[in-house]
Amino acid sequence: MSDFIKKNIFKILLVLILILSIFLRFYKLGSNPPSIDWDEASIGYNAYSILKTGADEYGNRLPLSFRSFDDFKPPVYIYLTVPSVAVFGLNEFAVRLPAAVIGVLSIIAVYYLVMEILKNWDNKKKDQIALLSAFFLAISPWHLQFSRAAFEGNVGMFFLILAVLCFFKAFNDKRLLVLFVISFVLSIYSYHSFRLINPIILLVLVVIYNKELIRQKSFFFISLAAIVILSSFVYSSFFIQQGTGARLSMVTIFSDPEIRRMSAEKVLEARRNGDFIGEIIYNRRVIFIPAIISGYLDHFNFDFLFLHGDSGVQHHAYNMGMLFLWDFPFVILGLLFLLKKLNKRIITLLIIFLLAPLPSAITTGTPHPVRAIAMIPVFQIFAAVGVVFGLQLFKKNKIPAAFIISILLALNVGFYLYSYYVLTPIRYGYFWQYGYKEAFAYAKQNEVNFDKIYVTYEYDQPYIYYLFYNKVDPFWYQKNWNYNGNGSVDRFYRKIGKYEFKNIDLEKDKKLTKTLIIGSSKEIPDGTPRVIKTVYFPDGKVAFRIVGT
Repeated sequence: MSDFIKKNIFKILLVLILILSIFLRFYKLGSNPPSIDWDEASIGYNAYSILKTGADEYGNRLPLSFRSFDDFKPPVYIYLTVPSVAVFGLNEFAVRLPAAVIGVLSIIAVYYLVMEILKNWDNKKKDQIALLSAFFLAISPWHLQFSRAAFEGNVGMFFLILAVLCFFKAFNDKRLLVLFVISFVLSIYSYHSFRLINPIILLVLVVIYNKELIRQKSFFFISLAAIVILSSFVYSSFFIQQGTGARLSMVTIFSDPEIRRMSAEKVLEARRNGDFIGEIIYNRRVIFIPAIISGYLDHFNFDFLFLHGDSGVQHHAYNMGMLFLWDFPFVILGLLFLLKKLNKRIITLLIIFLLAPLPSAITTGTPHPVRAIAMIPVFQIFAAVGVVFGLQLFKKNKIPAAFIISILLALNVGFYLYSYYVLTPIRYGYFWQYGYKEAFAYAKQNEVNFDKIYVTYEYDQPYIYYLFYNKVDPFWYQKNWNYNGNGSVDRFYRKIGKYEFKNIDLEKDKKLTKTLIIGSSKEIPDGTPRVIKTVYFPDGKVAFRIVGT
């Protein structure tokens, strides 16, 4: 081995890890997942609209919260997609490109974050753990899943990692507090979860590092003021029915009507029975506590983490957990070793890890790997520490142990890649709203022959696919979306020109003349006359049947 390689071995290995991460994130990026889901289509079209007009699909100029399906999406990912769409056009690859790029950058950020956290450790071990953390993040099923589709949480996680890294480095170069502020605020504007945990993380940083921050004097107070001012729009929207406030009202357990109904019934029953304790326990302000605790603990469930993932099949590969099964012993081992070497920076890492599931815990549908996405890098750091120190337990047989560990990991990774690229597109293609591209391509080719085109709402939000795949002129759409004149939109009915998006009533609709009907297999059953085209899901089941009247 040459002197150059010996001196630069860790840098060379980091470059190789980055090359691997680029391949894993960019290979078949536009075609796997097999279709864009409706959120990706919305992100893409709104980025296209910003590019062409400076306003979103509704005509709101440079918004800080995108109305979309009235779920008010955070702005950062959409603005990152604007240059991508400008260069590559409005297509699947362009929409997913920012996620892939941010995914690669996250690996670099985690490497340097580990170097900072362990800066007082033995150099060799520090370098090994940093490299392994980067490598494990590069191949992580959890991170890959959200680096290959337009998930805003992936971006928020990157900016949080970068913010914490800049915070640590700012102790030696206070100018980096500027980058800390920018990254911290961008994390807040990237995804809803970080709007909840970032203020707590900021408080933790101030408390733990109060002596170091006081030495920064005016820089510290200016940084705090900048964060408060720049993020004020987000937190003011908590109190109104748009932006974060609207999103919380849609997903939080505090708005769950079933829990509220149960609380009211139990309190009334306790009151009738003179049960004072029962009135307290079932009070609507108290009854949510067990649900929150249960939702929080769901994110440490073995089945979720290592076997099957969550119920949202778009969040993981078929028959795969969020992490490799291989990770389990090393995550535990790494956590135990870090607990023995606690210092301020390790405590900060552990607090971020414990805070990460909180946004998901107060919402419905737990565990939720996107809302708890800040857990990802910490799991990889735990695993890296576990491997490095775990091998010390095999001092006499370190090489055979490393070989066996590597073989087991390779088998686990091999199964994951087979599942992701071969099985998942077939098994879970339906969940990615597969078929809209083919259906709208047919409609476009034949629309001159029909007076009306009905498209089913069976799979939700079909209108956004029409806008996306037909690259509808945003100037035109901004003037015509408000067809009912009151500024509201019906989730189950939209109208754009001759296209109407609604639930299909075949018995009624087929009586119309010169009408193209695009419906699901449930709405247009097998054997229906005048079916002129059938679009199939990747597993061979019917996605759409198209009928001409």
